[in-house]
Amino acid sequence: MKRKEYEEEFSWLSDRMDEDFASLTEENCLPEDRALSEKIRAAINRRIRRRNVRVRGLRIAAVLIPLIALTVFYSYVNSRVPLFGGGEMAEIRAPQGECMQFMFQDGSRAYLEPAAILRYPRNFALGERRISLDGAGYFIVEKNAKRPFIVDVAGGRALVRGTSFELEARREEREIRIALDSGRVDFESEASRRQYALAPGDRLIYDRVNRRCTITHHNAPRSLNAWKNKIIVFNDTHIAEALKKLERWYDVRFEIGEDGVNIYSLTMSVNGSLDEALREISKVAPVVFAMKDGKHIRVELKK
Repeated sequence: MKRKEYEEEFSWLSDRMDEDFASLTEENCLPEDRALSEKIRAAINRRIRRRNVRVRGLRIAAVLIPLIALTVFYSYVNSRVPLFGGGEMAEIRAPQGECMQFMFQDGSRAYLEPAAILRYPRNFALGERRISLDGAGYFIVEKNAKRPFIVDVAGGRALVRGTSFELEARREEREIRIALDSGRVDFESEASRRQYALAPGDRLIYDRVNRRCTITHHNAPRSLNAWKNKIIVFNDTHIAEALKKLERWYDVRFEIGEDGVNIYSLTMSVNGSLDEALREISKVAPVVFAMKDGKHIRVELKK
């Protein structure tokens, strides 16, 4: 009896299970499963995106950090030694009637004639030492084969290799003059890019107008003592050019009254006061000087 009752109960349970299984249609179960799947997928995508952002950030940092480090290092070094030039430039002007001595940071020296203008960087570049000159100066350059010394002038440049030399180049005058005492200088024309090599004792005159270069040799090199002692040297110097030099040295102005004055040249040296210099010139050239006021002097031929 009990066995039959058990069989009936099992049969009832089996039927109920079949009914419940049949009631679980695709429409009843998929929405819940789909919502759960979408949540899981969204969570996975968020984690993937966060991981990708971190990976990209690390890649960018791997590029930027060395670049920033190099930039900081370059700025630090460039503030002391400009690697590629373009550093801050300074300018000095020798006053009218006064010579000036200047020393660069590498130990090179410049003796500037009155009214000369020198422009130079606060710190020389790593690859070169470059300055510019408008006027006349005597340079004593420290030798450094890896950092050439370059003097830019209107119409060209002097390439210096451990040298003592005189350079005269003014923007308002057509000629560039170089007198080499020791070492080596190459002059490069700005117009043609042609270079002219000078040996000790050579004197170069370059005409910017006709682009003609003349090099002569003098066995006796010039002495720096002339600059130190404020001795003005004229070597077959046209008198008009000599008077321009006296204007710069003594801060005066000359007026030439007759054309005949211009035919004379001077080979001499003068020093001391302006009156002494004019007396010495009057001894070797047939000219007289008449002071009009404290700054203007008229030049006439002797009668």
